[in-house]
Amino acid sequence: MVKPGRKRDPDAERRILDATRDLIAAQGSKKVTINDIATEANVGKQTIYRWWPTKPALVLDALEREIKSANPPPATGSTYEDLRMQMQRVAAMFASPTGSIIREMIAESLNDDDIAEQFRERFFLERLKRGMPTFEAGVASGALRADLDLDVVSEMLYAPLWLRLIVGHRPLTPAVVDTILDHAWPILSTEPHPTD
Repeated sequence: MVKPGRKRDPDAERRILDATRDLIAAQGSKKVTINDIATEANVGKQTIYRWWPTKPALVLDALEREIKSANPPPATGSTYEDLRMQMQRVAAMFASPTGSIIREMIAESLNDDDIAEQFRERFFLERLKRGMPTFEAGVASGALRADLDLDVVSEMLYAPLWLRLIVGHRPLTPAVVDTILDHAWPILSTEPHPTD
C-alpha cells in the first residue's frame, strides 16, 4: 500500500508494524492512535501517513506480515497429524495477542465494506489458501475421501475456532482442536482414527 515514489525504510517499517501489533493487542484498536504508534515506533506521525492512508490499512499490513512469517504447512506423513498440527497453530494464534487484533479487524469490517473486503482477501482467504495443500495431499494419498468438497471441509474444521475467537464463549486450547478433529475424522477419512 506504499504510495508511488515513497521508499520505505525497512527498519522503520518493522518498528511501526511491531508497535501496531503490540499496542492494539494490549489496548484495542479504538484506544490506540497513530500518535501512539508513532511514539512507540520512534518515528514521526507523517512517516506513517506517507505509507498508510488509514489506521485499518496499517493494521492489515501488520496482520499480513504475521501470515508471511508463519511456518509452512506441516508434513509429518500422516494427514491426521498434519491437520491436527495446522489447526493447533491457528488455535494458538487466535489465543495470542494476534487474536485480539483479528477480532478488532472483524469489528471494523462490520461498518466498512472496504475494510471487510481487504480483510477477506488479504487475511482470511490467504489463510485458507495456505492450509489447502494439507487437504489436497490427504486426498492424493487416499487418507481423505476423494469426493469431498475441500472448501466446505476446511470451513467445517476451522469454523469452531473462529466462533470461539469472535464470541469468546469457550477457550481455544489444544484439547479443543483434538475434539473437533476427532468428531470430524470418521466423516472425512477412508481410514480409521489413528488411535483405533
